[in-house]
Amino acid sequence: MALSLILGLGFTACNNASLLGTWVDPADEDSVFGETGFTLQKDGTVIPINMGYREYNAWEKVGDQLILKGNYTGTNPREFADTMWIDEVTEEHLVLKDLGNYSVTYQRKTE
Repeated sequence: MALSLILGLGFTACNNASLLGTWVDPADEDSVFGETGFTLQKDGTVIPINMGYREYNAWEKVGDQLILKGNYTGTNPREFADTMWIDEVTEEHLVLKDLGNYSVTYQRKTE
């Protein structure tokens, strides 16, 4: 599950929709971990949701990129930054893409 997410200090992107809030990739029926995603907070911190060995702790938006920073806690612990292009953001969904063909669509989760 390679995510390269780009985040900036701005809080809006396409359609002036806010990036702030909880974004989830709903779980497949056979998923062991359930839904995955993250909560982007106004203070620039991130709360990861079932992201495995990726412990996100900060985010920023730079241009049309979202950058998630954190620590990898697997067999080779290290700091990292995941960077992805924000393809689309609305009040309902967030679409992120990398340089290749990888794309993920997150749904906004309302509390």
